[in-house]
Amino acid sequence: MISCSEETILYDEVENPDYTINTLTLPLDKEKAFQTQPSGLGTSTKLFFGNLKGSENLFSLVEFTLFGGSLPPTQLSDLLADSIQVDSALVYFQTSDSLQSSSTLSLYSVLSDQDSIFSEDSTNYYNLSNYPDFEGLSKLIHEVSLESIQPDTTANARDTLSFLFKDDNLDLMKEFLDTEQYPSRTMMLKASSDLDQLFSIDSEETGGSYSPKLRVWYKATVNDTTTIDTFITFFGARDISVVKPPEITLEDHDYISLNSGSASRSIVRYDLGIIDSLERNSIIKDARLILNVESSNVDEGDDFYVVVGALQDTVSQWSFTTPFLPEIYEDESHAVTTDFLISREIQDGKVVIPIQAFIQLYKNGLIENNGLQIWSAPANSPFDKVRFTSQEIEVLYVKP
Repeated sequence: MISCSEETILYDEVENPDYTINTLTLPLDKEKAFQTQPSGLGTSTKLFFGNLKGSENLFSLVEFTLFGGSLPPTQLSDLLADSIQVDSALVYFQTSDSLQSSSTLSLYSVLSDQDSIFSEDSTNYYNLSNYPDFEGLSKLIHEVSLESIQPDTTANARDTLSFLFKDDNLDLMKEFLDTEQYPSRTMMLKASSDLDQLFSIDSEETGGSYSPKLRVWYKATVNDTTTIDTFITFFGARDISVVKPPEITLEDHDYISLNSGSASRSIVRYDLGIIDSLERNSIIKDARLILNVESSNVDEGDDFYVVVGALQDTVSQWSFTTPFLPEIYEDESHAVTTDFLISREIQDGKVVIPIQAFIQLYKNGLIENNGLQIWSAPANSPFDKVRFTSQEIEVLYVKP
């Protein structure tokens, strides 16, 4: 009779019978904080108001569709025809926030002679001078109190925030309908300066019944004997919040500082020279970039994800750079390659990024060591700001 051994067999011994797992340490070579053009607020599902975490929500812009959602197509300016009698109009938004404040939310018509006056991709606090003077061109048409906002508690319900136009103030809406003179079709929303809480409404990106709307009730004369009493709805076509983000300080330059509102990002490059000395068929088993939280304004219970990508090109300027101060900026795109792109969440005061794939690609000559760019994930709040410290990277590898 032959018996089996009851001694435990370790996985590492099966995989590496000659005990060829080795370790090495990669020191940090270069580190850089920089600022790029902020983006992402144009694709957010929320429009923000009030001040929070050092950020100031200046105003939000909403552009409405030129044609209403009905057949035959009805243009905004068609409602000014002699055969049309506009009875009332309602501009309304949805919110899932609760708020009790003495503040007000004001609605303005942006009376611009330009058709498209903002970009969801690039309009931000830093480049307002590249666009029309939104506030200078705006005319106050209505305001509502934010004294008591209590959304419906039923499933998937929202509270309606509405601006009603009728009687004496209806002419203000007719001016907005005049798209021949003012083709921008844009309204501006702005909270009073005493709103020190964060308040949000659903943006066009929310979609469906939750997006901003303009509904107009009117009577249309068809012939001498027929008058139609009806309404038409125009929808938010695009929108954006313009936010003055937290200031990027000199202290931020010394850390891996991430904030999507200010587009604050960082680059780290580790010395991979020792990887070149490894034998040709060495396999990288494990390598982790660990970022420890030095400071954070993320609320307890909220998530914060960090994205890391390998740079396509070399970095020529390792000191702080920003596109908004040309004297300290060089035209570097800092584009990342899709060969290595990964995201991880802060847990237990740190972010652990597995980068063995990046090092293996480098070892195999498939990628250059230009550095790793680190930034705040688009899903994070634009008001959240985190600073990290980095450390050496320990690599586990197997010799052939």
